[in-house]
Amino acid sequence: MPDDAGWHTLLKTMTMPADIDASGQVPTGWLLARMDLAGAVLPGRHFGGPVQLAGLADVVVSGRPRLGQCITLRGRWVAGDAERVLLDVEAFSEERGVAGEAKLLSAQLRYVRAVVEVPVNIFPGSF
Repeated sequence: MPDDAGWHTLLKTMTMPADIDASGQVPTGWLLARMDLAGAVLPGRHFGGPVQLAGLADVVVSGRPRLGQCITLRGRWVAGDAERVLLDVEAFSEERGVAGEAKLLSAQLRYVRAVVEVPVNIFPGSF
């Protein structure tokens, strides 16, 4: 994706043997989890702190990752304000030694600022 269109590479990873399920496939849930991690990058910069996924829409699954593939996740800012951020995120796979990418998944993700509550005494009896 060209950077001038607003797309940013947010995460690159590779599927490993530990990522496959009992049927020998990489589950789509694995890819959705990586999409959530990648999507949190831009809102984290925007809010200057932790964020949480609040919504997922327009999910289109085009394929499943296979063992040993390089997976690239790219995101594009759609809208944002002081309360929420909306992103388009896409996942692509690359085979080793083969030119080009294949789209695996695209979705629109909505993030909000995370509220992190820490107990007054996190280690009872230590203070």
